[in-house]
Amino acid sequence: MTVLVWVAYSAEGDAQTFSWSRMKGPYSGQVELLAVDQTGDVFATVFDRRVEIYRSTNRGEDWQQVFSLLSYGYEAALCVDSSNNIYYGDIGTGLFESTDRGTSWFRTTLAGGVSAITAISGNRVCVGGRQTVSISSDGGRTWTTSKVTTDPVEVLSIAEDDSGNIYAGLRGVPTSPNNPGYGGGVYISSDSGRMWGFYGMEQVSITSMVAEKKTGKVFIVLMYYSIFSAAQKSRDWKRDGAGIPYWVNSIDQMFGDRDGNVVAVTNAEIYLYDDSTSNWNSVLPAISSDSITTATYDPGGRSYAGTGTDGVYFLDNSVPPWVQCGISPASVISLGMDTTHNLYTGTDDGIFEMEKSTGHWLKVSDGLSKATVYQIRLSTNEKMLYAATEDGFFYLPGPGNYWIPLTKEWTYDFVETPTYVYIGTPGGILKSYGGQDIWMPLESIGLPLTSIYCLAVDSSNNLFAGTKFDGIFESTDGGILWAETGITSPIIFNSVKALKIGYMGRMFAGTDTSGGYYSDDSGATWKNISSITGKSVTCFNMDFSSRYFAGTFDRGVFMSTDHGLSWEPENTGLADSNVTALLLDNLGYIYAGTDGGLFKSDRVVTAIRENKPVASSFRLFQNYPNPFNPTTAISYQLSAVSNVTLKVYDVLGREVATLVNQIQRPGSYEVRFDGSKLASGVYFCQIRAGDYVSVKKMVMCK
Repeated sequence: MTVLVWVAYSAEGDAQTFSWSRMKGPYSGQVELLAVDQTGDVFATVFDRRVEIYRSTNRGEDWQQVFSLLSYGYEAALCVDSSNNIYYGDIGTGLFESTDRGTSWFRTTLAGGVSAITAISGNRVCVGGRQTVSISSDGGRTWTTSKVTTDPVEVLSIAEDDSGNIYAGLRGVPTSPNNPGYGGGVYISSDSGRMWGFYGMEQVSITSMVAEKKTGKVFIVLMYYSIFSAAQKSRDWKRDGAGIPYWVNSIDQMFGDRDGNVVAVTNAEIYLYDDSTSNWNSVLPAISSDSITTATYDPGGRSYAGTGTDGVYFLDNSVPPWVQCGISPASVISLGMDTTHNLYTGTDDGIFEMEKSTGHWLKVSDGLSKATVYQIRLSTNEKMLYAATEDGFFYLPGPGNYWIPLTKEWTYDFVETPTYVYIGTPGGILKSYGGQDIWMPLESIGLPLTSIYCLAVDSSNNLFAGTKFDGIFESTDGGILWAETGITSPIIFNSVKALKIGYMGRMFAGTDTSGGYYSDDSGATWKNISSITGKSVTCFNMDFSSRYFAGTFDRGVFMSTDHGLSWEPENTGLADSNVTALLLDNLGYIYAGTDGGLFKSDRVVTAIRENKPVASSFRLFQNYPNPFNPTTAISYQLSAVSNVTLKVYDVLGREVATLVNQIQRPGSYEVRFDGSKLASGVYFCQIRAGDYVSVKKMVMCK
């Protein structure tokens, strides 16, 4: 086995198997409960067929399951005390506790079901059960239980005010023709829960309550849909829900944030109470297509919201907009990187960018609406990002979030030559004239009037177009005359969804029904890649890697170590087999966009390659791409053990880089040349291997 050399050193080894990890929070089932400990760790309770608790140690970006229980979580509660002990309980299974931040759990000594849990002052925890409130001041080891009512109902909510009064809200059973009402209402204890007195609102269920720190008001929610408040010790309850629209049909939770504000979580939006106007103001406009189920905040000022099916969202310092912790389960259709290697994802709801410092995803779709984004790529001059969308062709000029439209034509793909930009649309190809200001349809001869799904350009600036149903066409004159490639190819009558040009000009095509193909003669003939077993090949990536990757829409990801002749599946940990985009970053990790979100390889994939059979001659190949900006791949082959030097010179003959200087065995090699610190212009690459000397001209255009 020969080795791949990267710059000045080499490595060799066996083929690797790559494992994938989902880049988002818990999403299966419904996120019903959230809690945050003093260190900022977030806990989310998901209800599906079981109760599952997930923990995030990086503020909501990644999650690990730490608790699972066969229960539907009826009347459930989750709480963290000031010592970071975590409590989970429900009416059917009782109270569980973890004293090691969720790593291990045990059932507490507290008997009976649990319908409410609240941490109060003095490192105490209050647990509401049937008729009772139990309080522990030693981290759940011992409990003091008192009876709040003699009626057979549960304590649904608990709160404490600044004076140390504890309030309990009970389930109410209203009067009916066959049954007198009982239970319900608010009860108060001024002696740490030993004695309780009735505090009003008889026979109505108090599903949530909170004591405001600023004014001392106590807020309660009746039956999930009405908010009342009363001053401390007044018992004069008044409706206080101004600002929450009539169409809100469920107020699921209230809590006090770090600044003492009262927050109400509804099925549609989250509201903050304004004492100066006695009005509730929305702080969360439409974060999710599904209902909001819960919310909380952490000591650092971040707020979290859980939803029915779209995972967890966060909000920093109570300032909109909210952004999701990780990409939503919707399809990630395209991937791209800007000049500073920030990662972007295109979805059917616009574009998201991952913050390097936090790993969180921000929606950066100003100007794009909710357009489906088919491609995101950096321009060849690396000054801007381009985006091909259903609403047109856009660019992002430098830093910022506002995308500027270049055309309003539905765009599937685009490609650049040194002079022009071409975009593929449902009605053919548009070409830029006069820079980016003028775009005109190509009056192409020989190209069918059909959807152009993908485009490619080779090192000679020949254009290739993948079409809907009509195969692949080539133009050698800038798009005026087109000829069908591979007349006898079986890809005819198949839609071509992906085109990519790799090592030594080998072209790859992905079709929607018949798998992948490759051509070594600019498309004159095509060979089926039988080792890619997926019927629909959606994407290829081979930009910065010694390995080639192919994404399929039914069989996941495949990898090739011999320039695309043979492929093996690489799907360990990849939970979704419908792959729509692939991207290799500057560090060598590969990302896969799927129907179920975004995945990332757990190790770099660029260091080692299994090489082609031993070459029969010495040869230096033309670098690719050429022209380049600022990196290019230089490939060569050796037929015997040789002392090899590979150097780059400028037009004055001055050496600017030594890429290889060592003895190497026979085989094929590839080296990456980075000219980011050099000026634009012509450079020469020279190889010396024994008596063999060869030179290739390279052009760098910044």
